[in-house]
Amino acid sequence: MGTVRFLLALCVVVTHAKGSSIFGLTLFSGVTAVQCFYVISGFLITMVLNERADYASLRNFYLSRYLRLWPAYIVVALASIALTRSDWLSQLSQNVRWPGAAFLAFSNLTLLFQDWTLFLRFDAGQLVPTDAFGTWPGAQVNSFLLVPQCWSIGVELTFYLIAPFVCRKVATLVALLGFGIVTRLIIAAMHPPALDPWVYRFAPAEMMLFAAGGLAYFAGRSVYASRPHLAKVACGCAVALFVMLVFGSEIVAPWVTKFGGMSRPLLLVNWPFLLVMILSVAPLFYGARSHRLDNALGELSYPMYLCHMLVGGLIAAWLPAQWQAGNALYVVAVILVAIALDGLIVKPIDGFRRRLGARAPAHDHQAAARPREPMPSGADVRFATVPAETL
Repeated sequence: MGTVRFLLALCVVVTHAKGSSIFGLTLFSGVTAVQCFYVISGFLITMVLNERADYASLRNFYLSRYLRLWPAYIVVALASIALTRSDWLSQLSQNVRWPGAAFLAFSNLTLLFQDWTLFLRFDAGQLVPTDAFGTWPGAQVNSFLLVPQCWSIGVELTFYLIAPFVCRKVATLVALLGFGIVTRLIIAAMHPPALDPWVYRFAPAEMMLFAAGGLAYFAGRSVYASRPHLAKVACGCAVALFVMLVFGSEIVAPWVTKFGGMSRPLLLVNWPFLLVMILSVAPLFYGARSHRLDNALGELSYPMYLCHMLVGGLIAAWLPAQWQAGNALYVVAVILVAIALDGLIVKPIDGFRRRLGARAPAHDHQAAARPREPMPSGADVRFATVPAETL
């Protein structure tokens, strides 16, 4: 699964590059990549809640998930203030009145509620609800996020909040799936004036994808957990398919569109791709869970998601245009910074998270043979959200 998570993170990174391409090659939709992270997150969180006894404790679960996301995030947020947003605090105090300024400062500090900024606008310095954040003149509320793409982590955190209560039984996941579907049907019937925040940024609607990933865990466990050869074969086929979909998007996209690229009743973009993700997530996990390179690539997906806009901004500001051609330097720099974040921040924190049940101790060979918990996304992106994570 790690290779696919890396590829999905790469799609988001390239989506935010100049021209949204690398050497003229357009990868698959960043929107769809973020939603794929939602599916992966649903699968992995359902797995750990059902297979890690330590996560019977709500405290352990919530603290472990937060420590997976926040430390690397706050490093990137502080780097953003130091390197590109030195006037952030003064701009906040000048443009936003209390209590809006307090809310934005709290959200930036804690990573909580960042998705809410996409459903708010400024009115004389106050925050008021809106269904079309991008249509209002002047500054947008989400422009005050130090790591703008982390709105998708807000969506992830909403799922984490309810996960211990819905992910342990098939029936409750089916109910969550139904809730998400009904929410999407209502939104589509209301025809919001700006589809962007409603297509993949509204947390209640995205519960459909988290639930689908959770149900894929229960289905996949019975098929692949005891059939390692089948899992490896299916995993290899799935990885090859995702490589083709990501790097051959310009060839594949017309076929996706032909067979239903947009589900209007559900406002779901590229739904065939998402269906492939739902069907593939179990073999991707069970077929490669002990593969070190695959796991290492997957661990980079969240740091890549976190740092790519900061790295892109620094390259655009500091380096001559000829160095930026093709966006190769940008992508390589993102990967290198992600490796540094993973090695210096994420892995040391994981040493503490092991005590919460997030990782099997290295000396416990029986535990180490059980399924480990790779980083979801986007997102959980991690968005990344990815996550989303997510952009």
